Amino acid sequence: MRKLIILTNAFMIAAFSAPADAMPPETLIAEAVDASPMVMAAKADLDRARATAKRLRVGDYEVIVSGSGGRRTVDDPAMGDSEYTEWSAGLSRTVRLPGKRGADRELASLEIEKADAAYERARRNALLEFVSLWTDWRAADEASRAARRLADDARQLAGAEEKAVELGASRRIYVDQLRAEAGLLGLEADRKANEAENAKANLAAAFPALVLPATPDALGWDTTRITALLDANGFESAAVREAQLALDQMQTTAKRARLDRLPDPTFGVQVANEFGGNETSLMATVSIPLGGRARRAAAAEAGSQAVAAAARLRAAELDAERRFGQAKRAAEIAARNLSNAEASVRTARDAMDRLNKGYAMGAVNLGDLTATRRTLTMTEQALVDYRVAAERAYLTLAILNGSFGKSLTPID
Repeated sequence: MRKLIILTNAFMIAAFSAPADAMPPETLIAEAVDASPMVMAAKADLDRARATAKRLRVGDYEVIVSGSGGRRTVDDPAMGDSEYTEWSAGLSRTVRLPGKRGADRELASLEIEKADAAYERARRNALLEFVSLWTDWRAADEASRAARRLADDARQLAGAEEKAVELGASRRIYVDQLRAEAGLLGLEADRKANEAENAKANLAAAFPALVLPATPDALGWDTTRITALLDANGFESAAVREAQLALDQMQTTAKRARLDRLPDPTFGVQVANEFGGNETSLMATVSIPLGGRARRAAAAEAGSQAVAAAARLRAAELDAERRFGQAKRAAEIAARNLSNAEASVRTARDAMDRLNKGYAMGAVNLGDLTATRRTLTMTEQALVDYRVAAERAYLTLAILNGSFGKSLTPID
């Protein structure tokens, strides 16, 4: 039964819409998404992350150059007053302990990976926004065209009925009823056309790099891809990956803070010239700060942040599972709804064809004909809604499970 529903859906997407390859290709969509402001900002943050990583690898350990000079006056009653030029120069550098160096390198790598995950999350969110805006445009445009087509049919029937009135085979009230119905459908078509223009403007504003077609065409996926999409259970979540990397980063930061409770030593060398060169010295120096409560507090703070990051990771995992489950159920429900809507439209069209033939032969009154036309109108409009809802559900599911932009293969 499920295979039949999928086959029906694929047929409906192809039969009642534009050609399958008319929708902007996935590569074109990807280019438009990559040029969107939110994705460009995330991409720019990658450059920031690389610079931060370089700083972490190098560390804040610089060579300090010191120097001093002056004049010394010695007041010695036995030797008289004496003046001497004196100077000193030195070099010193704080040395990072080996464990801290390894932790900093790990933090540098995590900084880049986390920024990359944030970029993927921003890109996926942009794709989801694109799907939402695109299908909003699709729904309004399809509804407008369906209402326009039904309005044209009503006007044609009104014209035929008017000829019957001229021949004395009908009544003017029937013509007026049909023209009123055509007018209402025309107003609905105009309203949906305005909605389509607004939706198109929203899409263009969000993705200015996208070259929009004149009309939004249908999703061009074949039965094989839809089947594989609905059968797949695994999914990828950039938000979960980012949360996992954030946890790794906090744990490494906590490790680094614990290591930092043992201060880094500073080594130096100093040369001094005193008494005008009568005394010279070469000294090696070493100094180690005494760790205090501030370092212990920093280690405790980093440990608490790691615990919070673990909780955020679990929340991200649950949210990703929930969103994927919702998307999977929405796609399955959309597939069934589209199949049912297609069956309803087929039944309504068959009934309308029979009544049209009966009406032409005078065997069916106009009341039965217009009632059936209203039923057909509702089923046609419902079909538009369910078809676009299926496209939205399929695209959303493909984005969440990571298959968008990839070639899916059937799953046994």
